[in-house]
Amino acid sequence: MAMSLPQGQCPVQCQLCEGNPKVKWKCLDCDLLMCSKCKDKVHSKFKSEKVHRIIDIKDVGQQSKDVDQQDKEMSGQSPAGEPSSQTNVELINIKEYKTRTVDISFLAVSLDGSLWIGNGDMEEGFHLFTSYTALQNVKLVGDKVKVISSFNIEVYDIAVTPSNDILLAIEGSRLKQIKAESNKVSDSVYFVELSYITSVHVTKDGRVIVGGGKVVVVMDKDGKYLTRYEEDENKKLIFDGTIWSITSTLNGNIFVAQPYSNPRVVVLGEVVVINNYTGPPSINFEKRFNPRSVITTPMDHVIVADCFNHTLHILDNTGHLLTTYNTKDIGIEYPRSLAITMEGPFAVLYIGCYTGSCEDSSHTGQLYKTNIMGC
Repeated sequence: MAMSLPQGQCPVQCQLCEGNPKVKWKCLDCDLLMCSKCKDKVHSKFKSEKVHRIIDIKDVGQQSKDVDQQDKEMSGQSPAGEPSSQTNVELINIKEYKTRTVDISFLAVSLDGSLWIGNGDMEEGFHLFTSYTALQNVKLVGDKVKVISSFNIEVYDIAVTPSNDILLAIEGSRLKQIKAESNKVSDSVYFVELSYITSVHVTKDGRVIVGGGKVVVVMDKDGKYLTRYEEDENKKLIFDGTIWSITSTLNGNIFVAQPYSNPRVVVLGEVVVINNYTGPPSINFEKRFNPRSVITTPMDHVIVADCFNHTLHILDNTGHLLTTYNTKDIGIEYPRSLAITMEGPFAVLYIGCYTGSCEDSSHTGQLYKTNIMGC
């Protein structure tokens, strides 16, 4: 539900840091009320924030929109619903690793078992004795994170191809790549007619799916267009916010996470929208549904990382809820990014978290490795 603010009235607290009552700004695209520190230090790191509309709270009354009605229209195909079956999910053998970045905004597993992590923020100056945190290739050795290589490049999202190349979604119309066994960033063959790309995903058969603006495009392994998702059967825009994360299931469906401005996970079929998951109505979450990352499990279920509510939502491959898992119960807060792989017979789930704050920049980002059972 959208939050309106009458002129002259102050909200209780900032919706990002949850501790500063001096709210000054509202982002119309994210539907968030912010203090000045969060506007400069947190919101500035959001994908495509450069094109977001941020206004002074004194002007909110003039810019208010009937988002509630929009929510009803966009979610008309399928309600969030209750859990559709009894599913017991467990996270066991939990290991915690500390990194140098306060925000692990993306996460991927290479075919060689190494990880790609980062906050996507390009840093000024030259680092002689420390690695950049925008993009890192790392290995977990004991209880340490060993940095193999690092790149000082602004990145929105990453994906691993079947040939172990790394695709990078950056500000621009073409995906960048880091070829396997290389440390060089170069242009890929994947080009879309969008001003920026905020999300990228590679299917098991090598198709490349990108999201940017309010469009999702599917290409084959050579960069040829296959499908473009922009409008539904009623000629209305499918997406009305930033596309943050994409995954796909074996039945051909595509799951797209939109965390702000009508937050939901959109499920795309072959040519049409088949579902909109907006969270379970029976669970009284403290915060608005905030789907930051979506991944597909070996059982063809989809895990949604709900960052602000410290919750994993487990969906079937048509977008219906199976169960939820509160990660705060096992000490994992603000799950921000997800990756999954198999180690022998076991599914291994990696969780990257946001652990920084406006007041304390000394926090370091937590990375968790765990075995996930039941999904």
